[in-house]
Amino acid sequence: MRISNSPFSSSSSVADSQASPAASDGQGDAGPAKNGGVQFGSHAQPLEFLKQTQDTLDAGNAQIADFEKQLGTELNSFKNQIDQFMKILFNPLADPQSASCPASEPGAGAASGSAPATTSTPATAAAPVQGAAPALPPAAPATSLVAPASDSGKFLDDSKYNTPGALKRWAPMVANLPPDQQLQAEKELNRPIAAAQMAQEGGANGAQAMAFIKANPALENAIDTAINPKADGIINNKDLSKFVSQMQSSADGASKDLAAYQKANPNADEQSLQMVISASVMRANEPLTAAADPAHAAGANGQTKVDGLTDQPGLAALQNSNPGLAGVTRQAAKTWSQPGFFNLLDQGGLSGHALAAHSPDGLFNAANISGWIKNQAPKNGGEFASMVSDAATINAVANVDISKLGADVFKNPQNYSGAQKAAVMVKLQQTKLSVDAGSDLRKTDDTEKALSDDIGQLQNDPDVQAYLQKAVPEQEKALVASDPSMTKAVYDQMKKVNNGSALNADMDTAEKNMKKGAAAPDYSSAAIGLSAQLQLQQDLLGPNAKVPTAQQVLGNQPALQWKMQDAYQANFTQGGELQQGLSGKKLGATQALQSVNDHRAAYESVLPPAFVGAQQAGFQSSTLDALQQSKAGRSFLNSAVNGDATATATLAMTAMQKAQNVKDDVDAVKKGISDVKDGVDAVRSMAGHEATVGLGRMTAGAAIRVGVAVGAEAAGAMASSVIGAAAGPIGWAVDALASIGLGIAAIIAAVKKHAEAKAFDHNVDPTLNQFGIPKPH
Repeated sequence: MRISNSPFSSSSSVADSQASPAASDGQGDAGPAKNGGVQFGSHAQPLEFLKQTQDTLDAGNAQIADFEKQLGTELNSFKNQIDQFMKILFNPLADPQSASCPASEPGAGAASGSAPATTSTPATAAAPVQGAAPALPPAAPATSLVAPASDSGKFLDDSKYNTPGALKRWAPMVANLPPDQQLQAEKELNRPIAAAQMAQEGGANGAQAMAFIKANPALENAIDTAINPKADGIINNKDLSKFVSQMQSSADGASKDLAAYQKANPNADEQSLQMVISASVMRANEPLTAAADPAHAAGANGQTKVDGLTDQPGLAALQNSNPGLAGVTRQAAKTWSQPGFFNLLDQGGLSGHALAAHSPDGLFNAANISGWIKNQAPKNGGEFASMVSDAATINAVANVDISKLGADVFKNPQNYSGAQKAAVMVKLQQTKLSVDAGSDLRKTDDTEKALSDDIGQLQNDPDVQAYLQKAVPEQEKALVASDPSMTKAVYDQMKKVNNGSALNADMDTAEKNMKKGAAAPDYSSAAIGLSAQLQLQQDLLGPNAKVPTAQQVLGNQPALQWKMQDAYQANFTQGGELQQGLSGKKLGATQALQSVNDHRAAYESVLPPAFVGAQQAGFQSSTLDALQQSKAGRSFLNSAVNGDATATATLAMTAMQKAQNVKDDVDAVKKGISDVKDGVDAVRSMAGHEATVGLGRMTAGAAIRVGVAVGAEAAGAMASSVIGAAAGPIGWAVDALASIGLGIAAIIAAVKKHAEAKAFDHNVDPTLNQFGIPKPH
């Protein structure tokens, strides 16, 4: 420690400055020193005072020197520990390919161990490695069309009710059809409205319209229940008028949802757009879909009321028992009636506490559809591929009964089939979404860990893997083939994926969305999307199809590979992404490192191994520098060195090693660290790394939909505590003093949070109890 600027930094200068006046005037001990007649001391006191001062200063300097020496030793020791720790973590066994590739060869990059390039200008990337030209995918297979709308409604198509203004609301939902088919499709979509309007005329036209209505049960039930939710078999003009208003409102809402999606995602791929258009058709016809279940019909056995909720039996009936309705409507019903796709709308728009309180229940409404289109619909080919994979996984277990299974599935897995264990795994994955979303309502740590452990056990179960690896591709084929327009879009997309144009579009989007202050664009989603689409392609074409690898696709596009490598160097070799993450307030060091790990893994899945291997020395150096230069990073490193399992595991995951290598190497180097293996497994489980089966298998590290907690947190937490203590078995008995001290808003927030916590319990507890998992209370 340098203290040269301190007034006590030189004891000799102090002594000299005070002793020299006495010596210079020649007085010595002859008498007291004087200055302008002012006496400063007696004959005996000055030297004694100076001696005491000198001794005090000498002792202080000695203590400071000892402190500096001790501090320097401790700092050097700490730095040596960090350096040794990082070297081991970041230097896995040399990859044969990268080790044998000289720096001068294409793809070699910078020499291993060289200092990273400056952050101001990314180092020149290695020359791209050309891959073999991928084979073109085959043409789309033939699919079965839903029967077109019957001619029974042709009189409606030609009626005065199909004005250009009336048809305009349907135009966005048929824009994906060939131009010569769009007008007729608009007229067919408008048939329910035209029929209800014509029926109000009375006379012959009214009778003909009523005959059409009764020939299509979903339409009849929707009109019958337009005012009264229980059908009575009697339709009057008020019912007809109300239904027209409902349909027009639904169609207009669907058009707005679709327009908003297209505005927000102008470069969405055709597959994703096709799914959104199909969902918009469901949204536009919500009065019909909600009334289509035969159990809603007047006089039905166990007749039920129409409550604005759509179920799978209703969609099946809409598709099969309403021949006069538009083919577009019935095709959409067919698509969304499949369990995997139905689940998307079932959970559509849910996040935060709404997701915590609602697991899939086999129902959706108009708000779910709008929410899905706005927040969850795929926007590019990678997201579409992931969506299809997850939907196929749900399809694969949809008919497996697990109602009588319990914790024995984990204790004696050999007694259960792959299908049963896969169904349990999917159920637990869905439950974990709700648990994660409710983590601010209850203490969920033990629940989350138990769920992760059980899910991980099932994901690694050979029977589960064998079952899903066979069943999921079959279900993906069925889902894609369920809609001819989707089938065409999917097979057209394969060509764009293989020739690099899809990747180019995704990278362009990443560049447009580049965050302010970022060192380079984040291409990780583009890389993940490429791999996901190639996996879907392999699943659809079969195991023997010659599908290119992600490295081949990128290698055939030198310009894109250069951009990807430059971004890798700027974001990882030079530490740009970690520096930005640590500089903000949203992420701690652990979260920032996990984000870097996820993004870096995505890049490395498509870049040449030789290039990646050559970057590791620079990555190690920049990572350590970034951590040491931030307060959060230093705290994190201190935790890692002191044996914190989570910090150690997270740091270990930053090294370019597989899970088992991390376990072995860390145990060998840092034997004093306990529970590192568990920490590594926990970090991988939380991040979704290396999952080969189950939901999310194509989007490793994808974020879970967990929303923001309710406001008034501090006051609300106190209010919750007070209310919880005061509440009796009958209900809320809030002390008046509590409401005065905390404020009505805080009390309301606490009551709301309590209600949300109860709904959360009601949602997740049955599954947790069934499988012996600790409840989050």
